[in-house]
Amino acid sequence: MRGIVISPVKINGKNNMSISQIDPIKLRQYLLYWDKIDLPQSNIISFRNTPEIDYLQNVGLLKQTRLQISLSGAMTEVFLKGQISAFKMNNEVEKGCWTLGQENIDLVLPKNESVLDRGIELNLYNSLPIPSPEVSLEEIIHFKEKRKDELMEFRFLMDHFYQDLIKSVDSERAMETYLQKIERNINAIDRTMKESVKKRLLGNLKVRFDVGEMIKNSILGAASAPTLTIPVAAGAILGAASSIRLNTEMLIKPKGIPTELKDYAYLFYVNEDLM
Repeated sequence: MRGIVISPVKINGKNNMSISQIDPIKLRQYLLYWDKIDLPQSNIISFRNTPEIDYLQNVGLLKQTRLQISLSGAMTEVFLKGQISAFKMNNEVEKGCWTLGQENIDLVLPKNESVLDRGIELNLYNSLPIPSPEVSLEEIIHFKEKRKDELMEFRFLMDHFYQDLIKSVDSERAMETYLQKIERNINAIDRTMKESVKKRLLGNLKVRFDVGEMIKNSILGAASAPTLTIPVAAGAILGAASSIRLNTEMLIKPKGIPTELKDYAYLFYVNEDLM
């Protein structure tokens, strides 16, 4: 299980913040890559739920942790400490399974907190494909159920990247390298799949010309299910009908994703099925 603690608050400076509804694109990102979403409410900062938030809450994919926050210091610090509290509460129950998400491009955290590395994880996920608001939450949930195995493999890959980034001396450069690698491998999968379709169609489209074969059924609709039979005038050569048979093997599906690229299959299917 993977969870993310999110917020509708956007922080634009040390003492400058704004509260709005959760961005529908960000909500789809959270739903696509995480299993549980926590949108905390507090005694100081509260907001109205959207129909999409209510929907995710009703299907058990979103919860709202209630927080009691003491009003001391700048509002931005008060809010951030509240989100960190919800994050720590969740991780006490499910250790290492939760991360932080914000409306900001980069994660903003209070001083002297030990969760700065979560910003690395969020930035990594911020560069992955995200469905548009036109894609319904139901479609994303169905997609995740269908692609559960690919999601698990992809998470192993991202965990590996995440651990390497934390250890890296130059994390920004390492991040850029990994993002380029992800993009390159998605393109490689797409190219391989397209080439596979082309090759298999050429290799499996069987056309037989049976010149002189007597047509047993004069009506075209009487042809058998796996074979399409088309009568052709034979002229005066043989004085009998001929036929062309097209085997339906041309409908064979293309080969699967290459083994060395299977870790990236989830992202490939996101682009194919949801974008």
